Amino acid sequence: MGGSAFGELLRDCRLSAGWTQDELADRSGVSSHSISVLEAGRRQPRLSSVSRLAEALALDPRRREQLLAAARTVPAPPRPAVAPATARPRPGAPCQLPYDTRLFTGRARELDQLLALARSAPAGSASGMVVISAIDGMGGVGKSALAIRAGHRARGQFPDGQLFVDLHGHTAGISPVMPADALDWLLRSLGVPPQQIPEDLSTRSALYRERLADTRTLIVLDNAANSAQVRPLLPGTPGCLVLITSRKRLTGLDDAHSLAVDVLPEADAVALLHEGAGPGRIPAGHPATAELVRLCGHLPLAIRIAAARLRHHRGLNPADLVDRLRDEHQRLAHLADEDRSLTAVFATSFTSLAPDEQDLLRLLGRFPGYDVDTCAVAALAGIDHRVAERLLESLLHHNLLLQRTPGRYLFHDLVGLYARSKAEEETGETDPDAPLRRLAGYYQDTAARANAHLARRTRPGRRPEPAAPAALPVLTDRTKALAWMRSEHRNLLALLGHPALAPLPSFTVSISADLAAFLLLEGHWGQAVALHRSAVAVATAAGDRRGEADALCDLGRARHATGDYRAAAELYEEALAIHQKLGDGHGEANDLHELGRIRLLTGEIQEAAWLHERAVAAFRALGDRLGEARALCDLGRARHSSGDSPAAVEMTLRVLALYRTMGDRRGEAAALHDLAYVLDDMGDRDGAGDFYQEALSIYEDLNSVQGVANTLRGLGRVRHAVGDHRAAAELHQRSLDTCRKAGSRHGEADSLLGLGRARDALGDSADAVGLYRQALALYQEIGSRVGETDALLALGALTERTADPRSALLLHQQALALAHDTHSPLNEARALEGTARCALALGDSAAALAGLEDALALYCRLGSPAAEDTAARLSALRPAPAPATGDRPPQWSTSAPTRPAP
Repeated sequence: MGGSAFGELLRDCRLSAGWTQDELADRSGVSSHSISVLEAGRRQPRLSSVSRLAEALALDPRRREQLLAAARTVPAPPRPAVAPATARPRPGAPCQLPYDTRLFTGRARELDQLLALARSAPAGSASGMVVISAIDGMGGVGKSALAIRAGHRARGQFPDGQLFVDLHGHTAGISPVMPADALDWLLRSLGVPPQQIPEDLSTRSALYRERLADTRTLIVLDNAANSAQVRPLLPGTPGCLVLITSRKRLTGLDDAHSLAVDVLPEADAVALLHEGAGPGRIPAGHPATAELVRLCGHLPLAIRIAAARLRHHRGLNPADLVDRLRDEHQRLAHLADEDRSLTAVFATSFTSLAPDEQDLLRLLGRFPGYDVDTCAVAALAGIDHRVAERLLESLLHHNLLLQRTPGRYLFHDLVGLYARSKAEEETGETDPDAPLRRLAGYYQDTAARANAHLARRTRPGRRPEPAAPAALPVLTDRTKALAWMRSEHRNLLALLGHPALAPLPSFTVSISADLAAFLLLEGHWGQAVALHRSAVAVATAAGDRRGEADALCDLGRARHATGDYRAAAELYEEALAIHQKLGDGHGEANDLHELGRIRLLTGEIQEAAWLHERAVAAFRALGDRLGEARALCDLGRARHSSGDSPAAVEMTLRVLALYRTMGDRRGEAAALHDLAYVLDDMGDRDGAGDFYQEALSIYEDLNSVQGVANTLRGLGRVRHAVGDHRAAAELHQRSLDTCRKAGSRHGEADSLLGLGRARDALGDSADAVGLYRQALALYQEIGSRVGETDALLALGALTERTADPRSALLLHQQALALAHDTHSPLNEARALEGTARCALALGDSAAALAGLEDALALYCRLGSPAAEDTAARLSALRPAPAPATGDRPPQWSTSAPTRPAP
């Protein structure tokens, strides 16, 4: 016997008694809706309910047993994994979904998730519970539109009706709907007469669950205020789907599927703008379109308002609207129309906050930076960091803050504008600048602690040890310090320009010093130049001579990084004069070292060595082992450039041991790189390659942009030397891309030169010439005479083979003059070889012979492996002994032997 047989038997019993379904309901305590469902055969009867019905009907024992037996044989309704795509709606079933807007755009992923839940609703969740989806997102993001679109798409799967109720959780001028009132509406919608709706909330909720039991009904609870408001409105048994929208994350609904709705991606935002503005209103590809949707924050409501303005005001073009929205003070005012307003949307979210949450939102509106963490907010608000975390999480759950990175909070652009307007209305403190001063103190302390792990120079006595705020981030090692700087450096730079901190020059000077190492390390050289220039001006105006000198040195290092060597040298000299006058030994040693580095790059090798020797002695006298290691490393470079490569190797090995003893991995990588460079020049390609690989591994671990680029070039030179020119070209191209992205002009020039050599070796002479000329122009622009010499030598060698030897001779002669002026014997020898080859091609054998002899003498003095090749060329060029009578006359060889593999 099936469910329909039981239903027919129950109906016969009821009709025999002469009762309606409502009358049987009154007498049995089983709802009329349940009786209707049972008689229709759509529900498996519960034996307890059947007993109550039999008792109310006063059935005789035979008839009672017959009814119970029919109930026991009713099979359980199947729970298909996928409900039919469509089903015939029950006659009289409610259909309350609002209209589905034509402007719905995108959201394919979110819609698919909701429709998948709709298909699973008849079977319930994995644990057999009712299927619920809680959709959250900021005001105006399109939660209701998504729920309504999903409801219309899934209507056919819910033949017992689609209920909709606006709970007015965030509606201007309307209080949130009480659960009892919402239940009254829902029960009436389900056909319960008003007089049968109980007064008590729990009884009302029980009746609602009973009416929905074993039905397939869709319930959309829109604009919920919180979990407590919707909990009494949830069905109790599977079969139904509940879609809830709320600006707040409803974390109290443990069984709900959470769906967070974000702003639209750009393509969907642009599509919505075009659709809302109307056909042909905005020309395809209009240049103002992207900026317009960006100024609307990619927020659907803002875009729809902007589109409506364009649709109804034909004289307003997109560029005009963009101009109006660029004004941050008026942007929200422009994003309003007849009955929609972004300000009103955000105001309803604001008024739903607790007073301490409102106060924090106002304070965050004054924050001049980007995203923040709990410690910074605690300092800003002057509260315990645990309290700050609780308030931030609450604002996050209200979707008034975003969290793109764990532990960091930020505003959506438009919510940020609203928060700033609230901050202007109400400061919350008698001294409006006190929060920013607290924040500045926190950042000053924490930046100093982070810089202690990153700085490559010692500056004792720069300022007294700061008093630590109540909450500081954990910065116990270099990795944590670097991560903190990467998260916060934009905030530090933004805070520096705030008018409230103008009376605090020490803050600017201190932050400038503590950001210097990080900005250089990360390649933010343009930012570093602007920051240190500002610090110099502030320190000078405040009479802070030490701060002025330190900022001058930092500015010099930034100029050095960008390739402006002349300016860097002048800045170092200014800093050196001040530090010497102040008797600041550490400052003086740092300046001597940095100035020596510049002199080496500009080819003044003897002066560079002298400056580095003074710096080594000064650091050693101060007991500064890090400073000593750095200066000694650069002294080794000077020794190599002057031709004493064995001394350079010995010094660099000492430096490497020092860095390893100190556990300084960045220093270790630099020493490995320098050692590889010298060994490469000495012909030890295997040793050079091994050391370059070690250095590259460390630089990659440290995320050092400049270190990685330099080491890639070194590896490129090694691959070129062993004949693997394609690999060399790839390595130099990677280095070039990195340097251009970072703004390293010297690195860019070196990479262009290396790439040109690889292209030349691969037979692409035209490309090589262009690369050499680009490198030469850059070297000349930044004042790198050593680099200029290298570029001239490479260009001269290529010109020998592809053009007039006279033009090549001029290039080699220019390189020779530069090498002589910069005291670079290795390049001098190379230039002499080049002039000798050109002289031979022009028929001047005597000049060629003299040039090769001079080059060989230099190579032998330097211990260069190039001496072997030069000696072979010289031997081939010298005339043979006078022949015997009848022998052939002497012949001159113009071909150079192939250099043996190292």
